Amino acid sequence: MKLTYSKPAQEWKEALPIGCGRLGAMVYGGPAGDTVQFNEETLWDGHFDPQADNPETIAHLDEIRRAIFSGDYKTGQELTQKYMVCRGEGSHYAHGAGYAYGSFRTAGDLNVAILSADPGDVTDYRRTLDFESGLAETAYTSRGIRFRQRVFASLARGAVLAEYAADRPFDAKLSYSCPGGQAVYDRDGVTFTASLPDSQAFAAAVRIVPQGKNFAIKPGEDGILCEGIDSLLCCVDIRTTYVTPGLDGTPKPSGDPAPALEKARAAVLEACRFDFDALLRESASIMSSLLGRVRLDLDYADHSPDALDTDERIARMREGHADPGLLLTYFEFGRYLLISSSYNCVLPANLQGVWTPDVDTIWSADYHININLQMNYWLAETCRMPELVEPLLRYIRFLSVHGKRTAKIQYGARGWVAHTITNPWGFTAPGEGASWGSFMCAGAWCCAHIRERWLFSGDKDVLRENYDILRGACEFFLDFLVTDPRSGYLVTCPSNSPENSFRTPEGDYSICAGPTMDNEILRMLFTFTADAAGILGMDADFAGKLRETAAALPPISIGKHGQIMEWSEDFDEREPGHRHISHLFALHPGDEITEDGTPEFFRAARMTLRRRLENGGGHTGWSRAWVTNFFARLGEGNECLSNLNLLLGRSTLPNLFDTHPPFQIDGNFGGANAFAEMLLQSHGESLVLLPALPDDPDWKNGSFEGLAARGGFAVDCAWKDGKVVSYRVRAVTDAGRGKIVRVKVNGKVEEITVQD
Repeated sequence: MKLTYSKPAQEWKEALPIGCGRLGAMVYGGPAGDTVQFNEETLWDGHFDPQADNPETIAHLDEIRRAIFSGDYKTGQELTQKYMVCRGEGSHYAHGAGYAYGSFRTAGDLNVAILSADPGDVTDYRRTLDFESGLAETAYTSRGIRFRQRVFASLARGAVLAEYAADRPFDAKLSYSCPGGQAVYDRDGVTFTASLPDSQAFAAAVRIVPQGKNFAIKPGEDGILCEGIDSLLCCVDIRTTYVTPGLDGTPKPSGDPAPALEKARAAVLEACRFDFDALLRESASIMSSLLGRVRLDLDYADHSPDALDTDERIARMREGHADPGLLLTYFEFGRYLLISSSYNCVLPANLQGVWTPDVDTIWSADYHININLQMNYWLAETCRMPELVEPLLRYIRFLSVHGKRTAKIQYGARGWVAHTITNPWGFTAPGEGASWGSFMCAGAWCCAHIRERWLFSGDKDVLRENYDILRGACEFFLDFLVTDPRSGYLVTCPSNSPENSFRTPEGDYSICAGPTMDNEILRMLFTFTADAAGILGMDADFAGKLRETAAALPPISIGKHGQIMEWSEDFDEREPGHRHISHLFALHPGDEITEDGTPEFFRAARMTLRRRLENGGGHTGWSRAWVTNFFARLGEGNECLSNLNLLLGRSTLPNLFDTHPPFQIDGNFGGANAFAEMLLQSHGESLVLLPALPDDPDWKNGSFEGLAARGGFAVDCAWKDGKVVSYRVRAVTDAGRGKIVRVKVNGKVEEITVQD
């Protein structure tokens, strides 16, 4: 599949994303003057800040709790804002550049001016991005010369390759630009170095390989002039001096870019030993093998939109037109983006994956762990790309290390804790605003990915290698939970339901005791950790304590509107259409609410979702994506399709990036995952085929191959007239082989033995 355009990108949100995990780039495809904008996954400013954890919290917890338990939410919120926030600037309210928190930032632009072309004389222009190869290609004719530009990020070599060629000799000028550094040009290419104040350093190396019979290379202070070339290969690598900080902040990154430059130079020198096409084939084989694990086909009737450019198709969907072919493209694009931003990485994909044009990126492009980071990786499990989860699991361990400091200093507790926002420097304290930044179950939610990795793989090593993380998360809450004198249940207090607020006669507040999402997450965490201990044959007394504590948490409750209550009291929301629908965690990605197991809560979840949407919910891209996953779990395929159409029509940029607004990549990942949830679910007692197939002519006939089911399985399925006509369950891990599996097919449950 491809993205296609008949005009160059005029701005960043129209450029085409490529990536090899560590490096990301945006290709503009401009005739006569191309720009490739670069990022490197660890290129953040900021630094480790041991002062962020607030020791004042401990002494005031009882005071805050008394206020909340007495119903004095005003005082409870004021005290929480005073004493249970980080010290210092925190994230500087979503703009951390220049502060200790830092920001993910651009690594600069490679600019290639095609001097032999005339931007006013361009015909036959075409720009594409091919997912299977990761190749961004531009072709056009100018002044009678046919030009071709090809750019890709090598998954095998960890470098970006750009080739500029024509059917007759041409002239070009190359330069590199980035705020805060210096470029040096010579006959071999460009070196760029920069040191970020009070942070780290980075370097870019661009090695050029010109081809032609009688060409001349003329470096100058502002670039490299290449005259009479048939083609120009540019090999680019970017390195930083980032090192993962330990609990005490050491080792510290070097402010000297020389070591980074040495690595970048060595990488491009090695890559340039091979020709462009050989490197492309090498990388494409990796990309296509990962994408090829899952296939989805729909036998839809009207293929005419398929011939249109991608931006035209998005515009048509904005007007309400159906485009099943673009939906299929969106599903593949989400998987392509996850590979491009998570393959062989140090850090997981951030709020913008691995792409930003800014120095001070919105929300710092950090790790929001009250939904956004988690949403990034649902797709890795359902679409059988478990290797892409590894950076996330390593990052969760990193959080668990730094969260020990926060647990001890801020709460006087054992174990570890992490709150709403975090970064590569070990920030685990609450944010600077208690109403949104004090969500303390964020780290516990991250542990759900350990659970999913175990459930999908059945590999005991997942439990063995991560049990200490699970135990540490539990230990914190065993110390922090307190009995609510009004109900007798154990609750988190003070806490909040992520970024939402509730109405009381006295006013609107966020800080409360025992919000529903906390209880759902902690029941999952305690139960799974106890199960893990049993499977590993260890920690029996601790497991017993966890089960006892899980039983003492407040149960899910239904409120006056027939909805799942978001808080321990039946409050109304200040914003009934709020983008966060946190109290449905137990429906998705959790599995506490199911149609067969908890039918009353299942119906209440449906009412909850409908009330949110009736009041304007789903207005951000990532929220609409989550809504679609909720509807998939509810088995409402028509609602899934409607919301996917809205996601593309209202919350998708011309290059198919999701927009919050502005750009935020979790909508791409969450939206793509919704396709998998619509077609296959395995979180209950049975593996369910087509649980949320839309009742739509375009979805009447189709097939999928390779979707993952928990237990170590891959599933293929074909359907006609909305009914399954064939299916196959394959074992893809040792845990799945020889197992008896219950499969729900066309409303009936069958039992099969998986042989392969």
